[in-house]
Amino acid sequence: MLKAMGMAKDAGFLKHKRITNHSVRKLLVQKLRNANIPPTETMALTGHKNVQSITNYSNISVKQQQK
Repeated sequence: MLKAMGMAKDAGFLKHKRITNHSVRKLLVQKLRNANIPPTETMALTGHKNVQSITNYSNISVKQQQK
């Protein structure tokens, strides 16, 4: 259990948040977008069928907004 909690923290999950399939998928989409991975590659990794669905998941980070 402690190892899983450490992994969740390392992945960027907040301690008080409940981890679900949805939250993991959203975090992955956000991290891939922040790493400038093309939407088509993100879709291949996450299993999304269209670009709009990953656009709904991904929020532009503060870092990207500042650029």
